Amino acid sequence: MIQHFEELTQPQLSFQGFAFVRQSTPGQTKKGDPFYSLMLSKKSTALPAKVWHDQFAGREDEAAVMLKEGQILYIEGDTSTYNDALQMTVRYFRQAKEDEVNLEDFLETPPEPVSDLIQEFEAMLGDILDPLIRKITQSIYKKYESRFVKFPAATNNHHTFTGGLLYHTVCMMRIGLDICNRYTSVNKDFILAGMALHDVAKVMEYTSFSAPKYSIPGEFIGHISMASMLVDREVQIIITERDDKLSPLENEAVYQLQHCILSHHGRQEWGSPVEPKTLEAHIIHLIDMIDSRVNMIDRGLDQAPEGEFTKVFPLGKIFKPRST
Repeated sequence: MIQHFEELTQPQLSFQGFAFVRQSTPGQTKKGDPFYSLMLSKKSTALPAKVWHDQFAGREDEAAVMLKEGQILYIEGDTSTYNDALQMTVRYFRQAKEDEVNLEDFLETPPEPVSDLIQEFEAMLGDILDPLIRKITQSIYKKYESRFVKFPAATNNHHTFTGGLLYHTVCMMRIGLDICNRYTSVNKDFILAGMALHDVAKVMEYTSFSAPKYSIPGEFIGHISMASMLVDREVQIIITERDDKLSPLENEAVYQLQHCILSHHGRQEWGSPVEPKTLEAHIIHLIDMIDSRVNMIDRGLDQAPEGEFTKVFPLGKIFKPRST
């Protein structure tokens, strides 16, 4: 009998213990019976789970409350494989009592201290030389700082943990600075500001930091367009404060910053309204791809056996070399 969630690494294991409901999706079988597809987790360990109707028949309303995202449950279940992926079938569940668990023990955090990441991020914003671009970027950050340092960078696949947005952004900016030091043609201001703001509207696209779902504006507009809108709002505030319009060069700088944000997914079919048309926009897109994929693979292979191929969604099979 396994009591530590992180030890669920293979099929035919029985588990009794606590887990965090990261995602919950209700469904129906072909016969019309309700069931729930869950993503259970503790720290960096995550496991899909199914709760079939026979486990909550007669208490559907109670189950709808207990099986929501963000809940901590006491669970009894068994692991198996489905389509070559590990999953759990839940045999029993109940809501955890307050004196049994601590939420912080279940939430994954960045591999570096958040306080250090914040300090480094703010220092890099201070390195932006253009006063207008620096003011826009710092002002947006300060308005959303409390959420920016807690929210994940995504709901699936990469940097899905508490503080993942901050960590992903800092990692990108580190790579960006290294590229700026190697290629003198790259504008450091657009690299730093574009990366700092590329995902900033995730704090509005998602509903919470611990069990995020897409918000109404997130569904209707999306973080890419919302981030560009935030830049425009700051520009309008600056124009009002000056009681004067921006110069032609300032307007062009703002357009380039917005372009870096709007094009960072790289292709329109990947969600970008426009595709990269500046050197800095291309670099930001490529570094975003690099950092997200490194994180996907690192997390996907963390508990994987060495010397074997493991399916890492959505990248496919990835080989984990032997350490010795």
